[in-house]
Amino acid sequence: MLPDSSKITIINNAALVEQFLNEIIITPKHLLSTWARITNQTPAAKIGYIGQHLASLITGVKGTGSGARGDDLADGSEVKSCNKVDQADKCNDCGGRVLRFETKCSKCGSTDITRKDDSKWLFSVRSEDELNQYLQLNRVVLILMDYPRFYENNFNDVRISVFEIYPTENRMKVFGELISNHYRNIYRPKADNGQKTNPMNLHPWSFQFYKCNPIKTFECIISDIDNTAKIGITKFIDPTAERDSRMETEPMPTSLLKKGEWETLLNTADFNSIKPLLVHQETAKEALIKMSTEDKAKELPFINEELRNLIPLRDIVSVTQATQYHRT
Repeated sequence: MLPDSSKITIINNAALVEQFLNEIIITPKHLLSTWARITNQTPAAKIGYIGQHLASLITGVKGTGSGARGDDLADGSEVKSCNKVDQADKCNDCGGRVLRFETKCSKCGSTDITRKDDSKWLFSVRSEDELNQYLQLNRVVLILMDYPRFYENNFNDVRISVFEIYPTENRMKVFGELISNHYRNIYRPKADNGQKTNPMNLHPWSFQFYKCNPIKTFECIISDIDNTAKIGITKFIDPTAERDSRMETEPMPTSLLKKGEWETLLNTADFNSIKPLLVHQETAKEALIKMSTEDKAKELPFINEELRNLIPLRDIVSVTQATQYHRT
C-alpha cells in the first residue's frame, strides 16, 4: 500500500491543514453560530466538499475538479465525509428540534434532550458496475468530525480524524465484503421489488468499521472551537509513507463484542497474543473465560488487528446500530 508519489503534489501539508481549518472551518463556524442564535437554524455546515479539500491537503493529492462525479482525488481515491458536529437534537417531551447550543427545548422548555450522534459515512451502490468500482478502488479516505467528549456533554472541543482503507488489500478485504453484501442482499432485493432503497451505512466506531482495519493518518483536536479555538495536531502520517503491516490499524474496543464473539476469540487465539494486551498480565486464560462480558472488556479493553481478524463478520442489516462505542 504505497501511495502514488507521482500524484502527491501538495507539500507543506501540516501547515496548510492548520491554515485551512482556521479559514474554512473555525471562522465560518463562529459566524454560523452567531447567526444561528438569531435565525434559530442549525449552525452545521455541509462537510462533503470541505472534506475533499481536507483529503487533498492530508494526502498531498489534488482533486480532479469533478464535484460529485468522477474521481475525488487524482490518484483515484474515494473520499467520504461524516460530520457529527452541530447535529440537530431532539426534545424527549414534545419531539421538537433542539439546536446543539440550546440547553432546553425552545418549544416546551424541557431539559430532557436526546443529543444526536448518529451521522455516518454513506456508500451508494446501485449496479454491478458501481460495485466493481468500489471493489477495485485503490484507496478510500474517510473524514470524520466529531466531539471526543460527546458523552460528557462537552461540545466545546472538536476532533477531526482521517482514516484510509485499501479495498484491494487482503488485510482490508472486509470493506469489499460489506459493500458486496449490502448490494446483493439488501439493495438488490429491495430494488427488484420496487421498495425504497438506502445507501450502505458505515458508522464510525462500529464493529464493522474496525473490521475494515482502517489506518488513521491524521487527527487533530480543535479545543474551545466556539471561542478561542486552538488547533492541536496529534497525528500526521507523511503522505509518501508506505501503508504496510508496520503501520498499525485502529485498535478495536472489546466493549463492542457480543458473548459468542468473546467465545470465538478466547477459544481460537493463542493466549500469548492476548496477554500483552491485558490490564493485568498475570490474569490466566481460565480466569478471563469465567469473567462476565463486562469484566472481560475491562481486563482486555482493546484487541489488535491480528485478534479481531479471528472474529467473523456479522450478518449486516440496514438499520442504525442500537449502541455505539465512542473513542476518547
